[in-house]
Amino acid sequence: MEQPAWRELPAAQGSFTLLQLTDTHLRPDPELLFGRIDTWALTLAALKEAERFRPDAVVVTGDLADCCSEIYDDAARLLDHAAAKLGCPVITLPGNHDVPAREAGLFNRGRAANGPGPGETVHFLGGLRIITLDSDDPGRPAGILSAEQLDWLRDELATPAPQGTVLALHHPPVESTLPLLAGRGLASPQLLRSVIAGTDVRGILCGHYHHAQSGWLGSVPVWVGPAVACNPPAPGSADTSDSSWISVIRLGPDSFRAAPVLVSAGMPAATASNSSAQAFGLPPGVVGVPEGAPELSELKLINPDLDKIAAGQDAAVEKFNSLLD
Repeated sequence: MEQPAWRELPAAQGSFTLLQLTDTHLRPDPELLFGRIDTWALTLAALKEAERFRPDAVVVTGDLADCCSEIYDDAARLLDHAAAKLGCPVITLPGNHDVPAREAGLFNRGRAANGPGPGETVHFLGGLRIITLDSDDPGRPAGILSAEQLDWLRDELATPAPQGTVLALHHPPVESTLPLLAGRGLASPQLLRSVIAGTDVRGILCGHYHHAQSGWLGSVPVWVGPAVACNPPAPGSADTSDSSWISVIRLGPDSFRAAPVLVSAGMPAATASNSSAQAFGLPPGVVGVPEGAPELSELKLINPDLDKIAAGQDAAVEKFNSLLD
């Protein structure tokens, strides 16, 4: 498989737009997540929506697959097409539902360096460095970074990048605002905090929680992106657990801003279709999805009140535990 071509960024470029997708939970076609959510169609719609932001890179922060499903060849074709269509690299890293060894040979072929495991990679967008980390601890609810991973990261960060560094990993180094998700982030986040203190790290991108959240690790901002596949509903709302989101991250010379972008407020499997693939210019047969897709004309950038979303959601979150384990 050839590496897709994308535009080269000048080393002096000081502002960047990153598009984050996370927790796509792709299943072998024609299987549906929870028996009703077509995650291929949602992923196609998310990539189509990414076009209007002209990203400098797309970062997929884990759980590309659901339950280690064998979807990687199809996913690689899809993401290669996305890279060519968007004119930018698509950077991936493994989550707790992924098989890192399967991802290693198919994704991140434009990486500048490798780390101790297949999930550790280094990428440059002009002068901006993106470093990915595999935080999965198989069989355990929380994520972890080993001493070997942290030593490698410390060595990489010893040389600053011209425009700084963004870290990307699946398990957030901040606790979820939802009590039922307590203990499912990155274990011992203080170890990562110690490694990045005083370095050029400008921000950390994560997924895993299936809800949007911001926080800090020391003086470094943390953004937890909501899922492409499904997210808990706000309290008092109808069950729209198949809502789909991406995140837009803007980095200026001295700023880091992130916002969730609603892609779909609900996409039952019966209405998901190939029109998203056609709108994205995807060749027939790359992925198989049913007929009849939603229109993308009403997509909008929104900034939800995260306190309201978090409050009183415990019952709604219970069914998402299977995605976090």
